[in-house]
Amino acid sequence: MRKYLSESFGTAFLVIFSTVALVYVSTFQVGQMFDQVAILALSLVLMMFVFGPYANGGHFNPAVSLAAALNKQITWKTFGFYLLSQVIGAVVGLFLAVSTLIPVINTQMSSSSTGSTSTVSASKIYETLQPATTATSLPIALTIEAVFTFFLVFVTVLAFQKMPKQAPVIAGLGLAVSTFVAYPLTGGLLNPARVLAPAIMNGLGGSAHLWFFLIIEVLAAALAGLAVKYYAKDEEAAA
Repeated sequence: MRKYLSESFGTAFLVIFSTVALVYVSTFQVGQMFDQVAILALSLVLMMFVFGPYANGGHFNPAVSLAAALNKQITWKTFGFYLLSQVIGAVVGLFLAVSTLIPVINTQMSSSSTGSTSTVSASKIYETLQPATTATSLPIALTIEAVFTFFLVFVTVLAFQKMPKQAPVIAGLGLAVSTFVAYPLTGGLLNPARVLAPAIMNGLGGSAHLWFFLIIEVLAAALAGLAVKYYAKDEEAAA
């Protein structure tokens, strides 16, 4: 039970930190996009160091858990409970972050020198957190999401298998560089739990392309799992 709670808590805090960072940058202009990416990567490293010893290294991402299951790092039963824990954690973390931020945002906007009377709603924040294709066509956006989901999952699961002590840092670096490239084009979520959470909170009707992104991330994760298995088999054969 402790490992499932660890996955849920870790995913919740990861979503809280990433949501707050996004809102600070986009609404209050506190920092730049790179600062948001750095907070996301650092929060992943921190959660893996804290909860990883209790939860197979700390996944906090169904895509990583799927690849780990394909490589027999976890059982399929554990994968199912990890998936449930991660989605619940992401939804709870998003709710806590947004419900806390909305009063702060609206108070700041009403007291600003511009005298703005507009307000920010929870649904508006949820929409900004869902996958986007505004800067690219859907096929290109899905390709970008697939490539960087594959890369992130591959380096993370390979690190679990070959360099477990360094895995949090490797995963954090992988998330940082992947998000930095993918975020301006697709939102760069690279995590089905982070894709589902705002959609669930928004009634599953906010993004017309939600299921395309979920499917492509799952496929990329499966391919990454097979790639890790291939590299491990090659090494064993060489030995």
